[in-house]
Amino acid sequence: MLGVVVNEALYNLWHLFPAILGVHKLLQGGSLCFATVLTDFSHYNRYVIFGPMFSGKSTELMRRVRRFQIAQYKCIVIKYAKDTRYSKEQLATHDRHTMSAVSACNLSDVATEALNYSVIGIDEGQFFPDVVEFCEDMANRGKTVIVAALDGTFQRKAFGDILNLVPLAESVVKLNAVCMQCYREASYTKRLGAEKEVEVIGGADKYHSVCRLCYFRNQQPEGKENLHLTLKDKASGLMSSKSLTPRKALSQLQL
Repeated sequence: MLGVVVNEALYNLWHLFPAILGVHKLLQGGSLCFATVLTDFSHYNRYVIFGPMFSGKSTELMRRVRRFQIAQYKCIVIKYAKDTRYSKEQLATHDRHTMSAVSACNLSDVATEALNYSVIGIDEGQFFPDVVEFCEDMANRGKTVIVAALDGTFQRKAFGDILNLVPLAESVVKLNAVCMQCYREASYTKRLGAEKEVEVIGGADKYHSVCRLCYFRNQQPEGKENLHLTLKDKASGLMSSKSLTPRKALSQLQL
């Protein structure tokens, strides 16, 4: 019985020998791509952060990048060049938190520069036509890639090719916002205007985050843009009347 086991082991080793020899020759020949695959696959990660508008995607992207910066990793953040709502040179959240960033319309335009960094953050990933290819290539080169993106359009359809990142990523999360009409959990983005194009860049003047119920409603939030209460007024208004329901109390807050 022992002889049979030994013979089988030797047989398997004999048939594996050409493959082992081939790997050795590839490494000796300086196959950088193959060596990179062998040495770096255990070190990379791809993170995808999905969610509707106003769900904190960019804030979460910045938080994760800052953690890597604290750990002394070299980090680069790439923003969509056509999004100049808050800043042309920096990534900026809706509440004006900023981070240094490189602008591009195609990720391939900054691929050479990105190779000099260990961590690559991408904001508004849905707008980049080459986001899937870029992220896969960088991850296979040993880079940590973090993408923040809308998963769906204002019509609740897949936004470009962004969902093709899902089977390639090690981590995928979807954030929720607060419905700007009823204050429930919001998973969708609703366009306020009549534009039909998919790519229409804007903030709260053009879009609202909404729940499923409010997505199909026609009315807009009532009077919210016209409330200009000070913090003191808000606090006193919420605390002064016990008759206020939670909904009425929340309606006094300007989001």
